[in-house]
Amino acid sequence: MSQTASSSNAIQKDSQHEYLEMTEEEFLEPIKDDYVRELSNISMAELNDGYNPGPTNPDGGINFTCHCVGHLVASPCGHEFREAAICQRAHKEEDFEAGACADEFMKFMQCVVKTECFKSRDKDEDEQANSS
Repeated sequence: MSQTASSSNAIQKDSQHEYLEMTEEEFLEPIKDDYVRELSNISMAELNDGYNPGPTNPDGGINFTCHCVGHLVASPCGHEFREAAICQRAHKEEDFEAGACADEFMKFMQCVVKTECFKSRDKDEDEQANSS
């Protein structure tokens, strides 16, 4: 990772990212950019349009961008999750007792077990992370 300096800001770069470090004093300085200053003065009421369809889109489809399932779609098992969710949406409750979507949910769970994408960290790992 290379490092350059711009005033007192340290900029670190790697092949894909650029990281800017600043002091607390620099962070608290008045905003100089006109556009950013305008954005900072917008109220939450103006920013939040209130549109939050939840897990179901207005057309009845699954809202895969909803915060409640978005992390599942973005996981290593996202494709399998989507397939299982789409199958579930296409069937009635009584179909599940006959085995509807069992294959899709099993593929999703096999992926979860294989990739450990939802594995919680051990207490020891948490302690090591906090002591680093």
